[in-house]
Amino acid sequence: MFADLLENLNPEQRAAVTLPHESALILAGAGSGKTRVLTTRMVWLIQSGQVSPHGILAVTFTNKAAKEMMTRIAAMLPINTRGMWVGTFHGLANRLLRTHYREAGLPQSFQILDSQDQLSAIKRLMKSMNIDTEKYEPKKVQRFIGANKEAGLRARDVEAFDAYSTRLVEIFEAYDAQCQREGVADFTELLLRSYELLYRNEPLREHYRDRFKHILVDEFQDTNTLQYRWLKLFAGPGTALFAVGDDDQSIYAFRGANTANMAEFEREFAHGNVIKLEQNYRSHGHI
Repeated sequence: MFADLLENLNPEQRAAVTLPHESALILAGAGSGKTRVLTTRMVWLIQSGQVSPHGILAVTFTNKAAKEMMTRIAAMLPINTRGMWVGTFHGLANRLLRTHYREAGLPQSFQILDSQDQLSAIKRLMKSMNIDTEKYEPKKVQRFIGANKEAGLRARDVEAFDAYSTRLVEIFEAYDAQCQREGVADFTELLLRSYELLYRNEPLREHYRDRFKHILVDEFQDTNTLQYRWLKLFAGPGTALFAVGDDDQSIYAFRGANTANMAEFEREFAHGNVIKLEQNYRSHGHI
């Protein structure tokens, strides 16, 4: 059974898939079979009885990647994958908040604002506050709010240096209050709110740490400050974190990706346990 699972993997891929219960950083270039290694690792863990499908948390950056992962797992294992926690950061944060909406201070049927909805909400708020939209462009205000939330900051945590930035912080605070009143959350709020929920609620945090013995992360090089902190809250002393990333390709740096996360992860979790996947299956030879 295991031989079939591993037979088409190269030595580095096989080493990554069959790692014992420990944290590791998998450095994988383009075309080196990252998704394959991640999904086969999950199947290996379940098949070998090391963990149940419900003891795995797998995080991707796109819904397409999450769906592909689930499809591959379902093709390899005779299990119902529907209950598995495999998804994007925002999708999993949303799932957590839907389950614990009371503790998170949200209505049960809270609505999610997409980027356009959020911009409309900001414009409406600024109009009610009589703010000059030429001086404070709504799109720039939106970016200001998003960047601070991605850094794990609320309005009260943001330092204002002059009258302009003081006003921005006031808009940020009023925006959060408006969202709370209306029972809505933008995408970044999903992550920040779920982070705050786990951070301050120790019994809940321990519940998920006991549950998820294996955390697997795709495209780790694209994580921002908040996403990495969010992952760390799930990682208890008995959790193995398996992060796959390409240290040459941080394509989301412009969207707040923190390129220092790779080095920090290696220091905090992997402790030098690094495997390089260097064979490229999209072109000939080695990278």
